[in-house]
Amino acid sequence: MLTFIYFIVYFFGLPLILLYFYLRFRSQREFINFFGSLNSTYSKKNKERREIAEEKRYRLRIIFVIILIVFLFSWHFITSELADIRMRREMEFGLGGVYSENPIVVSLGPTYNVSEVIDTMNKKEERWLPDKVKEVVDLENLTNFKGKIAVYRTYDQRYIITYTYLLPYPIIKSFGFKYVKTDDGRLKIIKKDKRTIFYPLGPGIVDNTAKLVN
Repeated sequence: MLTFIYFIVYFFGLPLILLYFYLRFRSQREFINFFGSLNSTYSKKNKERREIAEEKRYRLRIIFVIILIVFLFSWHFITSELADIRMRREMEFGLGGVYSENPIVVSLGPTYNVSEVIDTMNKKEERWLPDKVKEVVDLENLTNFKGKIAVYRTYDQRYIITYTYLLPYPIIKSFGFKYVKTDDGRLKIIKKDKRTIFYPLGPGIVDNTAKLVN
């Protein structure tokens, strides 16, 4: 249910907000213009009604600005959550039909605490492979701007990093690589990949990062 709500808000939130308030503003404008066009017989009463309507329109403008600001500065959060949900749900086909499987073996985030995630990656080298990550992405450069980071390793030997920028317009970058273990025990990168996803693209496509077959 929560995923469905996130989906609706991500794709339709801004158009619905703009359409709703556009119709409200147009209706109020026509209402105000109606009283302005009446003859002067009831001028005092019409003037009072028009002033009330204009006051309501002013309050509506304030409400519109507040709702728009709240939405725009929460849009990135919804984007990162949708990306994370999709990373943890992969459709598989088997003898029993279609089923959902979580491909993630271990993960960090999504979180705003970027420095803690990077410290963890550097301290636990065997698990988080910081040297291999450097071959794919410059984390310091990526995280210069505030955002949410998430790091994943999957059962099919993929390593994916997503970073959702804290902006009023959703932009998420994903970097990853597919790796194999050689006969002498070393890890070898066999595919590197990077993606930039922004509205109206779905953030869930980050789960294709570094897949050999997309």
